[in-house]
Order: sequence, then C-alpha cells, then structure tokens
Amino acid sequence: MAMINKRLFYRIGLYSVAGIIAFALYSRANVLPETDQQYCKRKGMVKIHDRFYKYDVYDHNEMKPIVDMLTKSCNNNELCEIDRAYQYVLKIPYKESIANRNPSDVINQNGGDCDEKSFLLATLLLQKKHECLLLTTNDHAFIAVHVQNDVALKQPSSYLIFNGKKYYFAEATVKTGYLGQYNNVNQQKIEAVFDMVAKKEIPLNEVKFDQNL
Repeated sequence: MAMINKRLFYRIGLYSVAGIIAFALYSRANVLPETDQQYCKRKGMVKIHDRFYKYDVYDHNEMKPIVDMLTKSCNNNELCEIDRAYQYVLKIPYKESIANRNPSDVINQNGGDCDEKSFLLATLLLQKKHECLLLTTNDHAFIAVHVQNDVALKQPSSYLIFNGKKYYFAEATVKTGYLGQYNNVNQQKIEAVFDMVAKKEIPLNEVKFDQNL
C-alpha cells in the first residue's frame, strides 16, 4: 500500500510539474509582443530614429547643486551659464559604454560616451531652462544649444536653425573646445534631431543647417 501511494504521489507530482511548464509555455506564447513604447517606459529609454537611448533628462533636483555651483558667478548671464555647463562636461573623460549610464552615473563614474555625456549636458542646461537639441548620426550623438545673445560667441561657429532660433553645436567628446566649434559632422551624416524640451523627434525638413556644414 505504501508503495502504491508513493507511485501515486510521484505521478501526481510529475504531472503537476509538466502541467505548470505547459501552462507557462502556453501563457508566454499568447503574450502580445512588447511595443517600443512599452519597452521605453519599462527601461527608461527613448527611441530616436530606430535607436534606443537611456533617457533620464527631466527636472533633476539632484543636478541643481551642481548647476548652482557652476553658475554662481554668472549673474544670470545666458552665455556664461551655458558655457560653464559645457566646460564641466568636457572635463569628464570619454569612456565607451554598453551599460547606458544615466547623467548621475556619468558624474559618479567620471566617464561617459557621446550620447551619455550629451544627455548629461542637456540635463544641466535644462536645469536653467536653456533649450537644446540632440543630434544623432549612425555612430555619434551631440548637443546643439540655443543662444539668444550670440554676439560674444567665438568664431567661426557652427549651428542649425529650428523654429527661427539658432542652436549652436556643443560637442561633448572633445577634451577642449568651445561652444559652436565645428565637430566634423557633415549635415548629410545627421540622421535625427531630437527636441530635449518637447521630448520628440523633429523632422529633418524642419531644420536648416549652417551652409558651411
């Protein structure tokens, strides 16, 4: 009798496990594929021209002390605030990444690649309400920032025009540089322009590039 019970329990257990596995496979097979929007929301990413980027550019209170420190002597001077943020990001070493560091990670780890440093720069700029765009190519990303009073900018300066406003190049991967410096990215190489304020991709036909690019 004991042997029969053991066999019975063994079979019940075996069938139960098989049933659970079969149900799991059935459930997985009938789950709808995750959409890009769902993936971005779950991962904190943004899709720009068929590529996914770690998107962590919002109103970061954690960045406010850094921005306040960088701009404390600017006396609300627009160009001073933008350039202080830009020079700060330039000093952070370029480091390749497969981990999609967010802006805080770039600071804490003292390193980031082109898109990671660009998202950090955008975070700092937006803290002071400076409008900026993200430009992407097949293998690169960089920021362009709007400067209202641009007479003091170093020349020559590279820029694009969107909605009647000039956005000057702010290449974050060079060790030294200046706002508006040409970064050897030709207009034909640019695949997408992303509005960091509106959080949406801008059609390329709505953007006019400096004729010298």
